[in-house]
Amino acid sequence: MLKKIDKSALYLAENITALRCPLCHNGFRLEKYALICANRHTYNLNKKGVVNFLTIKPDTTHYTRAMFEPRRKLIQSGMYAPVLAEIKTMLTTGNLLDVGSGEGSFLDLLDVCGNKFGFDIALDGVNMATELTDLQAFFSLSDLTNLPFADSSMATVLNIFTPSNYREFDRVLTDNGQVIKVIPDTYYLQELRTAFGLPNDYDNGDVVRKFAEKFPDFTQKEIRYAFALPENLRTAFLSMSPLEWQISAETKAKIAEKPPKTATVHVRILQGKKS
Repeated sequence: MLKKIDKSALYLAENITALRCPLCHNGFRLEKYALICANRHTYNLNKKGVVNFLTIKPDTTHYTRAMFEPRRKLIQSGMYAPVLAEIKTMLTTGNLLDVGSGEGSFLDLLDVCGNKFGFDIALDGVNMATELTDLQAFFSLSDLTNLPFADSSMATVLNIFTPSNYREFDRVLTDNGQVIKVIPDTYYLQELRTAFGLPNDYDNGDVVRKFAEKFPDFTQKEIRYAFALPENLRTAFLSMSPLEWQISAETKAKIAEKPPKTATVHVRILQGKKS
């Protein structure tokens, strides 16, 4: 079996034209385990096959393995299967870029006739993504405002529960490319909010309006269902979301004695095509 760094280097060798230097915007060449642009800006693959394109320190405090591990278990248990099934119907031939890819499970579960790329600012997330041995993709630590991907290199930009930068999305999309954005709707994870004593007050109207400004002919689909949490994952449910940051460890431990048995998944999927 190939080492992770060799697996990533082979993938990059086949997809080198999809990348560009975030400093000078020139293309790269690959020399062994390093991406080098015409101006000699150099980005090395680490032993996990990840490249750090950030000019700031990656996030090692908030989005950590302690949150990504339970999230991965729940995603892989089928919690988001209906959402992913709908996204699959929207995918087109060409490269797929997962924005804020976390620990990689969403990208792993999506089949696409093209190549896969994911990035995040969370160090634990991209490192965990490389642990998905069957996933063929390239992961990096990257800045949403200055993506290390070439102009017109992506057929689809996937944006699941993460911020957007439509200027950069527009740049990296092909002429007939698309953005698929998934946002929480009113009752998303209401059981978790209730258990934590937080209001069920999701209102993403501003997000939708901003999307509509960029994609006036966008389409949207609402998906809502109750997912029966497997008994062995009910305490994991308490740790899968940043919502837990708002409660104390003592409160969380008490809730864990009788955790929720179901999870409401209520989202809107927005699809906008580049014009």
